[in-house]
Amino acid sequence: LHRAGVQVLGTSPDMIDAAEDRSKFSSKMDAAGVPQPAWRELSDSASAFAFADQVGYPVLVRPSYVLSGAAMAVAYNAEQLGKMLAAAVDVSPEHPVVLSKFVEGAREVELDAVARGGKVIAAAVHEHVENAGVHSGDATLMLPRQTLSNYTLARVREAGRVLAEVLNI
Repeated sequence: LHRAGVQVLGTSPDMIDAAEDRSKFSSKMDAAGVPQPAWRELSDSASAFAFADQVGYPVLVRPSYVLSGAAMAVAYNAEQLGKMLAAAVDVSPEHPVVLSKFVEGAREVELDAVARGGKVIAAAVHEHVENAGVHSGDATLMLPRQTLSNYTLARVREAGRVLAEVLNI
């Protein structure tokens, strides 16, 4: 509808695309100064293995445009990476796959927010019970947060503010 010129209410479909396409999203976050682990868009298996060797295992394989983390997985060695790349391509062959350095022992934190004109007007920060990489789309969340410091909470909220602005949510 958007491409046909129909006015779409809410966030622009172009910005939704920028959030769903892993490479576009990571590029926008880099440009906005939002920190993230080293990442690279997958162009072929050889470059994927080279990137993993450069940053060190484990790496996170993330396809674009998938629901509930389908085919998102952590590879701890080259053999696992090869299998995961094949699975990610099967899930989303027309969209790029991004490899990211995986930070072991990290805690996942989510920010759910409502924004208008790129400005956050309401937000809630919750944290996962499991460490990052334990689940794929079936997380157990804590709200209110239980272990996040005020410093971390402020950084998450600032990243959310920047994200809303960059994507004009």
